This record gives sequence, structure tokens and C-alpha cells, in this order.
Amino acid sequence: MEDKVVEERSQRAISSRNKENYMKAKAAFNQKDMAGCMSYYAPDHHIRSRDVGPGRQHIERFLSSMHESWPDLVIVVEHAVAEDDWVVGRCTTTATHAKTVMGAAPTNRQVQATFWDMHRFDADGRIVETWNLMDSLAIMQQLGLVPTQPK
Repeated sequence: MEDKVVEERSQRAISSRNKENYMKAKAAFNQKDMAGCMSYYAPDHHIRSRDVGPGRQHIERFLSSMHESWPDLVIVVEHAVAEDDWVVGRCTTTATHAKTVMGAAPTNRQVQATFWDMHRFDADGRIVETWNLMDSLAIMQQLGLVPTQPK
């Protein structure tokens, strides 16, 4: 019985560490500290929601491109849940449409969208796998690329 309690405490500590690392990675991204952000990703990291092979360079390229397209992009973690070696987050992004995105000329309007991401962490607390889902329809509607529903 005591071994089970020790194991549960250990697992909670690992989950807590992983959630903290998730939050730190998002904070480093918001500060445009790509080296700091990448320190939370394993060298063999794999984006599972994109057709790319393993390698941290893929997530670094993706995150860097977000800053290039949306220079003032900010991610707010609305909710994060950690269990075992998984962390799932629901986030809101806000940015100014100041550059051409998806073929749409800049409007200088604020664009906001929600995304969900799910990360699996290794024993060292680094992200080894990522799945994400962005509300691209909301972005396209705000850019005027897709009509919005009448209210």
C-alpha cells in the first residue's frame, strides 16, 4: 500500500513538472526566446499533426514562422491538464494582421483564434510528440477569406 502511495506521488510530481515545462515553453515563445522555447523540446521531437518526420527543427521552423507571419502574436493558455506523461492545453492566440497571411493583404485588425495542443513528454521533461488543432476557420473568417454566419 505504501509503495502505491509513493508511486502516485511520484507520478503527480512528474505530471506537475511536465505541465510547468509546457507553460514555460509557451512563455518563452511569447517572449520570442526561441532557444529557451526549444529547450523544452527533445531533439527527436515529432509533430504528429503535420506530415513531417522527426526532428526538433520542424517545430522550431513552425513556431518561428508564426512569429514571422504574426509579429505581435501572443498565446494565452486558458486551461492545461497534465496526466502521466501527457499535457493538453486549450489556448487563445491574439495577433494583428499586419502582414500578408493566407494570401490576404494586411488589414491591421486584431485576429483571435483558439487552438488545442497535446504533448507527450519524455522522462527528462522534454516534449517528444505534439498534436495540435487550430481553429483555422475563425482565422479565415476574420481575414475575410470565408464568409461569416449571419447573426
